[in-house]
Amino acid sequence: MDMRVSQATAVIVQRVPAAEVGWFMDWQRGITSAAEGFSGYRVTDVYPPAGGQEGDWVVAVSFDDKESLRGWLDSPVREQWVEKLQARVGNFTLKVIPGGFGSWFAGCVQSPDGASPPSWKMALVVLLGLYPTVMLLTLFPGPYTQPLGLALAMLIGNALSVAILQWAVMPVLNNLSANWLGANAANQRALSIGGLLVILVLLAGMAYLFRLVTG
Repeated sequence: MDMRVSQATAVIVQRVPAAEVGWFMDWQRGITSAAEGFSGYRVTDVYPPAGGQEGDWVVAVSFDDKESLRGWLDSPVREQWVEKLQARVGNFTLKVIPGGFGSWFAGCVQSPDGASPPSWKMALVVLLGLYPTVMLLTLFPGPYTQPLGLALAMLIGNALSVAILQWAVMPVLNNLSANWLGANAANQRALSIGGLLVILVLLAGMAYLFRLVTG
């Protein structure tokens, strides 16, 4: 199996006037096509504002590692595309998020101090969503896919878990944990530790409940 995991994500927040949305989408397709030619490129996710018109557009560009991402960010090719964007729409905000969770936490780059959430916080929030999702899928439809064989059952289970996390679980957890994810200043240590304890208690509680169900 050839599997690669994204280790670095650049998140761009761009305010686009409603009249420029069509141009912006054409520009985005063009710069994405250019990025695809760079080593280590993984994927570009585009998140429009509510209603898909005027407002802040969030774009997450993921690469295999920090070096590959930096190669793209510093390239003359990207600089040419950025100049077109700035001339037409204006400046933007860019943050680099380590790890493979960039697109799930794209909205968190707009914290008051401009800092990205720490990797350990992002990992904990993902675990909080992933654990019950996998357990529930193991209970159902797990028994019904097992007769299909391990390989196919795993494929179905993984596809369902990724879809559920992407479009159902993580958007909710992202909103609920936004304040905790952004509480990284020295005077916010109590909130940071309190949120950590809440997540650990929730994980322990779910483990206890699932153990009762599964025996």
